[in-house]
Amino acid sequence: MTPTDTPPPSSDVRADAERERAAVERLGRLRGTHELQAALMALLLPQGSKRALIAWRIDNEFAHNAQALLDDVLSLRPAARLPWFERLLVRLAAAPLAARKTLLESTRRLMSARGRIRPIDRLHWLAMRQRLGEPAQFGARAGADGDISQLQESAVLSIAAYSAFLARMVPGVPMVTKPDAASTKEATARAGAAWYATVMAPWQHRADVPDCVPPSVDGLVLALQGLRTLPWLQRPVVVRGWVGAAVQHSRHGRLDDTAADALRLSCTLLDCPLPPALTEHYIEAAVPWEPLT
Repeated sequence: MTPTDTPPPSSDVRADAERERAAVERLGRLRGTHELQAALMALLLPQGSKRALIAWRIDNEFAHNAQALLDDVLSLRPAARLPWFERLLVRLAAAPLAARKTLLESTRRLMSARGRIRPIDRLHWLAMRQRLGEPAQFGARAGADGDISQLQESAVLSIAAYSAFLARMVPGVPMVTKPDAASTKEATARAGAAWYATVMAPWQHRADVPDCVPPSVDGLVLALQGLRTLPWLQRPVVVRGWVGAAVQHSRHGRLDDTAADALRLSCTLLDCPLPPALTEHYIEAAVPWEPLT
């Protein structure tokens, strides 16, 4: 083997790749509402949570081959899971109202099983409600361009509040010399505050930017509603600022999986295209797709 040759993948790597390929094929064929719910909820399971797993098993006892579906989801790489979540959610959105309500109720129990709801859970929840047919409570301002210098102070404050929420997940968990829970939490908070400062720098002249303090649940919803009223051409400017700052503050310029998911879900909530740096993070499923009928 010459120095330029790539060593062959190990048997474990090949086996993992084969399991993922088989899982993708099976997930692409899912049609039943019980099975779709089981797969969607499996994609939301917090890693290592026994309570959440129990909640998943209770709410999916009627799903055919539930354990096999769980195994398929666990075979997916992290960068493939959110794209699959979106694909399966689109399919279930065509199901009867009762099935959609059942999914939301079951998902709420799953997210609450550990006694606290993670920030990323809240974004999943908002995206699910939007995708499953909740009527929009917002409208974009017409006749405006992408010049951020035109933003009103109220819009800047909405950006600040939502960005402070994202700072709990973006740019992600940094490396720490002492990887205990307290040190990791402190380092993550510092990284989030640094990301927030970079994101908000372009708007310092438009308003008094508040400190990086995450909003309450109601404050998050209000901030999102404020962002949704931004002109269509200004939303991508905000999103590009989030993603660019995340890359800048990430180790080796590579997005953390949770940070990327938070940003992608935010794009969904704002009906905004993904910037290239975010698109490149994900593994999109290249399988035929038909809507549920």
